[in-house]
Amino acid sequence: MQEPPELPRPGTAAWWLAREEEPARQRRRRSLTLDGILDASMALLDARGAAALTMRNVADELGCTQASLYRHVRNREELVTLLVDRAVHVASAAPPEDADWAEKAAWSARRFRAHLRRHPGVASLLRGTERLGPNSLAGMEYALGLFIDAGLSPRRASAAASSLATFVIGSVHFNLGLDTRDPQERRHRRQLYRSRDAAAFPLLVDHADVLADVGSDEEFEVGLTALLTGFAALIGKADPAR
Repeated sequence: MQEPPELPRPGTAAWWLAREEEPARQRRRRSLTLDGILDASMALLDARGAAALTMRNVADELGCTQASLYRHVRNREELVTLLVDRAVHVASAAPPEDADWAEKAAWSARRFRAHLRRHPGVASLLRGTERLGPNSLAGMEYALGLFIDAGLSPRRASAAASSLATFVIGSVHFNLGLDTRDPQERRHRRQLYRSRDAAAFPLLVDHADVLADVGSDEEFEVGLTALLTGFAALIGKADPAR
């Protein structure tokens, strides 16, 4: 007996292409829509975290059976892929028209980071392949236009857009569960740094007060400035990969 063909992994280019080509699935329950499923999934994610995002829990939230969900998404991995791409769209908006390319890039990066910080469950689900969804592609198109118009080659513009998105996501990932704005956390960091062996950690001990006060917002702004300054330095330079 011939085995059915293996389905592409959700989030890959092959999966997105296959999803566009497949016929509309039969949906017996007209009131249940993909948007409704994604709304319920986001609410569940915000309230209970990524671990609670299961097909059973989503079905319970909607008051339907898991079988009803499977008419829209085949499994949790597909659900996560679609949910993350949708979150990218929610975070999208047009920056001020009078801003230059660097100001527009910074504005968009800050907005995306703020959205992920409001929805840390989404940030914990980002893995990379979700960038190929329709909303992510729209964001990529915008970023490519921004960097190409600024003077970067298409290859460098693509790398710049990707590295900026990676930086934003990474900055949120790195600080999940750690709030350096909390005075108690800063106090404990000072205590931790000061308690180290000064011979082995002279800089941590000597600069404990300053280092403990450096929060995630400051880290992000320094990194963002460094990235955009680096992109500006590439403008007008020959692309060796061309």
